[in-house]
Amino acid sequence: MHRRNELSATLPFGFSFDVDRFVAAYARLGVSAYQFYRNEERPPSVGDALAVVARHGARFDSIHGVFGYHLDPSGPDPAHREHCLRVYEREGELARQLGGPMVVVHPSAWTPERAELSRAQVEAASAQRWPRLDDWMRRLAEIGERLGVVYLMENQPFNCPLGHDAGELARRVLAVGSAALRVCLDTGHAHITGDLTRAVTEAAPAIAYVHAHDNDGAVDDHRMPGDGTIDWGSFAAALRRCGVSAPRMLEVFYDEARVERMAAAGLGVRLGAALALG
Repeated sequence: MHRRNELSATLPFGFSFDVDRFVAAYARLGVSAYQFYRNEERPPSVGDALAVVARHGARFDSIHGVFGYHLDPSGPDPAHREHCLRVYEREGELARQLGGPMVVVHPSAWTPERAELSRAQVEAASAQRWPRLDDWMRRLAEIGERLGVVYLMENQPFNCPLGHDAGELARRVLAVGSAALRVCLDTGHAHITGDLTRAVTEAAPAIAYVHAHDNDGAVDDHRMPGDGTIDWGSFAAALRRCGVSAPRMLEVFYDEARVERMAAAGLGVRLGAALALG
C-alpha cells in the first residue's frame, strides 16, 4: 500500500496552482507520492489527475475525502449519517480509480463559520457524538473491506466538535477491529489541541498516515515543517520510538516558487530529520 516512511505531499487540483510545476517542486524535496485533493467546484477528471502524476513518474497514495460544513458523520440525524456513508463509499471508489486506496475522513463537520470551541465545549460535544461515530466507523469499515480501501480518521482542531483527542480517536478506531479503518495523524491539529509527542505515543498503534505541517500553536495555517513552533526533533524521536511506519505527507499549500526556493536551500535534508524518513 505504501513504502515505509515515504515522503508524500498534497496535490491540489482546481485551485490557483500550476499542478505540473507544483509536482516538480516537491519532487526536488524527495516526494514520490501524492494525496489527491480537489476543489469540489472544479474537480479534475480521473484521467487528467493520473496524467499529471504519470508525467513526473509519481503516483497517488491516497485521497483527501470531501469534508466541511455539509458532512457530519457523527451528527444527530441518522439519515444524514447514512448519506455520509454513501458519500464516502463513492470516495473509496475514486481512491481505487486513482490507484491510492486510502481515504482521509473528518469525524465531524466544521462549526458554523469555523468558530473555535473551548476545550470544555468540545469535550461536552464529544460525549454525545462518540457513540454515533463508533457505529458509523463500524459501517464505514465494512465498506472499506468490500472495496479494498483503508479509511483514515483524522484528528481535528477546535473548529470541529469531535476529534481533537488523537489518542481517543485511535482507541475507538482500533476497537472497530478492522484493517480497513486507521488514523491519519495531523501534526498541526495535534499541536493546537495539546501535545504532539503525546498524540504520537497514544495513537501510534492506529497510525497509517501522517499529515505533516507546522503552525504557531494557535492558527491552523499549514506551514512547512520548521516554519512554526512544533518541536520536530521530539516528533521524529516519538515516531522512531513508537515504530510508526506510515507515509509522511506534507499538507502545505505554499506557492510553487516558494517551495522551489526552499528545496534549493536544502529543505529536503532537514525534512529527512524532522519526519524520521528512511
